[in-house]
Amino acid sequence: MDADKIKDFFIHHAEKMVVGLVMLASAWMVYGGLSMPDMTKEQDPDKLANEAKQVRASIDDDHTEAIIPPREPTFDIDAELAKKNEYVAYESFNPDKTWIPIPLSESTRRQDPTLLAPRALLTSSHIESYAVLGNGNYRVKELEPAEKLEMVEQKKKPKPKKPRGRRGMMGMDDMMGMEMEMMDPGMMDPGMMGSGMMDPSMMGSGMMGPGMMDPGMMGSGMTGPIRTLAPEYNFGYRANSTTTSSGVPGTETKQPIPQSAWFIAGTAVIPHKEIAESYKAALFDADGFLPQRDQPFYFNYEIQRANVTKKTVDQLVEEDWVLIGSRESDLKRAAFVWAGYAPELVPIDYRDLNVTGYIPPVLLSDYSKFALHPLIPMETRQQIEDQKLYEESQQVVEINPDEMELADPNATGAMGGMGGDMGYDYSMMDMDMDMGMSMGMGMGVAAGMQTLDENPVEYKLMRFYDFARRNDKLSPMPGQSYVYRIRYAVQDPNFPANPLQQPKSATLGADVYARVQGLMLKAEETKKRDFQRWSPWSEASPPAELPTLSNLYAGPVEPTRPRTFNVAGKKIDYYKSPPLVDVLNFAHNATYAAPMPLWLNKRTEGSSLSFKGTADIIDPLNMQIKKVEDAEVLSTSTVIDLEGGAPLAIFEDEELTEPGMMLIFDEYGGLKVQDEVQDQEKYRIYSFAKERGI
Repeated sequence: MDADKIKDFFIHHAEKMVVGLVMLASAWMVYGGLSMPDMTKEQDPDKLANEAKQVRASIDDDHTEAIIPPREPTFDIDAELAKKNEYVAYESFNPDKTWIPIPLSESTRRQDPTLLAPRALLTSSHIESYAVLGNGNYRVKELEPAEKLEMVEQKKKPKPKKPRGRRGMMGMDDMMGMEMEMMDPGMMDPGMMGSGMMDPSMMGSGMMGPGMMDPGMMGSGMTGPIRTLAPEYNFGYRANSTTTSSGVPGTETKQPIPQSAWFIAGTAVIPHKEIAESYKAALFDADGFLPQRDQPFYFNYEIQRANVTKKTVDQLVEEDWVLIGSRESDLKRAAFVWAGYAPELVPIDYRDLNVTGYIPPVLLSDYSKFALHPLIPMETRQQIEDQKLYEESQQVVEINPDEMELADPNATGAMGGMGGDMGYDYSMMDMDMDMGMSMGMGMGVAAGMQTLDENPVEYKLMRFYDFARRNDKLSPMPGQSYVYRIRYAVQDPNFPANPLQQPKSATLGADVYARVQGLMLKAEETKKRDFQRWSPWSEASPPAELPTLSNLYAGPVEPTRPRTFNVAGKKIDYYKSPPLVDVLNFAHNATYAAPMPLWLNKRTEGSSLSFKGTADIIDPLNMQIKKVEDAEVLSTSTVIDLEGGAPLAIFEDEELTEPGMMLIFDEYGGLKVQDEVQDQEKYRIYSFAKERGI
């Protein structure tokens, strides 16, 4: 048979084949059912029903006697009842004074003071060198000293004419002027200023002491080839040569070493005066008021951070906030990592050690940029009060001469007798009052806040830092934008840390009583008192990000004078060459953890501020200037536009120019303007202008 016939066979007989298969399967199932055993022969339904009825009847029967034995009394109820009914003499329990409970109104019960959120949270970004504990060896210390800088040629300016004295003789003023011109101010010891006396170290030695050496003379052969930065340019923390890791006698002694500090700093204020008034309103009139307990005692703080690189602050949810620090973590870092901490700038009246973080030991740089807050004064309360009293005493009272009358010498009224001067020393009275006020304040501080502060300050300072740390998941990352929020904790006045100061339950308000009872039960279970009350979180700070490794400062601009051409009746200025600018790239070298100032002179519009070559680097510990071979700074910052440098014809004898201004496209894609006037101090210091003779 060929394939077509086979195919036609299946097409015409497929239904018959299916029917046949179904019939075969049905026959097999019928045959299997007939071969099964008869269930009625093995299990009798009537028998199974009778067995179920018997089991049910046995369940309903009483089995108490078989399970519970009979109860027998073990005590005499009649005898116990007779004993309880015996008479008790009232006289043996009669107290001397009968206690009559006096109900307290809810207004005089202790309430929970209202805690306000921190305010005015500000952040700033920094890249600095700071001192940490180490073995005293660090990389920049091993570098070779930098070479002496070449002097820059300057145009000679005409000297002003001096008045003529006696012919052939020089006046004392002229001699002093000559000495001051010959002697650089940096060569003079501070102790010599205004005293007219020389330093004893100079007598008979033929050389100057090291404290009198001008930075520009270092490396000139007078004291060796090492250049150093002048001490007056050290605006930061000055680390000791040795320090201990914990300050405990007998612990291992360590030496400071520089390390890079890449961080975002934050400061905020606590509305202390409003909180103190809330404490007074909630606790002062209640029974059992204690100043040692019922004042705002700050104890802790927490910092949270949220990433806003790809979302706005309004889009943040609670899960976006990450806890990055607290008082405990900051204290551990200051005690076991830092080689000390910088001197405090804020008066003690406006800070608290439990909420105001220590200032890190930043080297060389001015740390006041992130240690202060605009709402915190720089004077103590006493100084402010003294200034107010002084200003009030200086006020002049205007008197109309027509209303004045001559006083009767024989009168004993307002201007005479007991009301007159009588020789009393009023200056002594003021002095006694000031001494009394000072002694009173000193006693209050020495007593450990035993009395209520009647004049609390407006704000207390909060301060924190978010350091970039290698191989740390909580570390901030460069190129990312962050916001922060902060809160503080106080010791709960209604559930204090010391159980002996626990207020009586009868003095607590209803809500406070319910809260404290829950804390007491928790303390019994955990054997730990949760005595911290947390404030609300502050508002989110403005966005901040880690800074670049370069700080740019503008120097003088050298403009080009245009040539004017008349073209088709229009005046067109033609510049033969672009203007030039001197720029200081105050870069931070992360390899050596030290600042590396780069003087980039004669840069034009469109110039990149990168650098490659030999550069000076400053040892932040001893301020020696070392040399880095093959230094390289890759910066995408570019000069976009230049202004200034044109002469100002104010006086004919002086050559004044317009301040230089530089528009920069920075590494984060933003535009930034650098002004020669504002940058002058940093530019001259770190471009070594004095040493170059500029």
